[in-house]
Amino acid sequence: MGKRVVVKLGGSVLKGPGDFKRIAEITKKEVDQGHELLLVVSAMKGHTDQLIDMAKRVGASDELLDSIAGMGEVLSARLMAAALNSEGVPSVAIDPSSPKWPVITNDRFGDADPDLPRTCGAAISHIEPLLGSIVPVICGYIGKTKDGKLTTLGRGGSDTTAVTLARCLNADEVVLVKDSEGIMTADPKMVENAHQISELKAEEALMMSLGGARVLHHKAIRYLAPTVRMRVVSISEGRFTGGGTVVHGYIPDLHVEIHEKPISMVTLLVNGHGLNMSGMEGILSISTLDRATIMYVDGDSDDTVRKLHSLVERGEAKAVTVRRDVAMIRVWGAAIEEVPGVIHKISEPLAAMGVNILGLQTVHNRIAVFVDWKDRERAAEELRVILG
Repeated sequence: MGKRVVVKLGGSVLKGPGDFKRIAEITKKEVDQGHELLLVVSAMKGHTDQLIDMAKRVGASDELLDSIAGMGEVLSARLMAAALNSEGVPSVAIDPSSPKWPVITNDRFGDADPDLPRTCGAAISHIEPLLGSIVPVICGYIGKTKDGKLTTLGRGGSDTTAVTLARCLNADEVVLVKDSEGIMTADPKMVENAHQISELKAEEALMMSLGGARVLHHKAIRYLAPTVRMRVVSISEGRFTGGGTVVHGYIPDLHVEIHEKPISMVTLLVNGHGLNMSGMEGILSISTLDRATIMYVDGDSDDTVRKLHSLVERGEAKAVTVRRDVAMIRVWGAAIEEVPGVIHKISEPLAAMGVNILGLQTVHNRIAVFVDWKDRERAAEELRVILG
């Protein structure tokens, strides 16, 4: 049985006429196997940068800049549709001038966000009826406001277009076609024995993206639906529906949860030397600054204190203390990195409530707030209100 697949083709695999012909041939094979395909295309490599540079040189406004920056995608869509038709695959290019255009956004020029209700409504009305008989080719990166003004979706915008349309059309997969081998364990230009990862959770992919991995953009992962698999494949595989790295799951917009039981905060005063922390079990997280290392321990903190005191005995540390009945509140989700001043928004209201923040840690889209166990419920509820 065929699958419904949204395929995004980046500029790195669209460098010239030969690439369009090659992709058309792969698409034909997939269609012949019974798959319903929708293609989302980026501008050819380097075109967007050239357009933006020219627009800035003549003093274009942000709104005008967006209407110029997306012209490369319009060209790619028309060339891709022509290549498909020449291979005997019925196709139509859909750009913002088309009455079938589906991607509706807010008016944040240069980094617009899709309006999901409007985009899904347009995709279901205009795009879904085409699938199975025609391969639509849609411009990535570009959006249009409800008032008809052109926008762009920012860095990784074509990925965002593809993921959003896959969500709206209830696709089986959204496939991101790159010139690299899926998602790697490290940058192969830096690490000789880096290898492809076969499978990732959406949360792990988001952490990698926010940590600097360029193969995926965090904004696109935000729009991934629970029922849609993401697959990152290399053009060299010669297929869309297999291989590469599979990303499954999704990132909720915001989630606030309290760790199920009290934990202990163990503080170690150090002498400035490197510490050997092997054998320490139950440690949820560690913070180090200057001469203090704080460990948040789930489980037997007495055992942890005894083990750490051996560092004092060896002269590697000065003292160890423990504070019990600490609550850990996790705040995480796709929207966290989009909230300006999120630390301030967390700390100030809690302080106004008389809740003492014992510690605070951030790792990309995750924040851990540590408070007294007795304050956990009202602190968590306040976080849901101020960040919701």
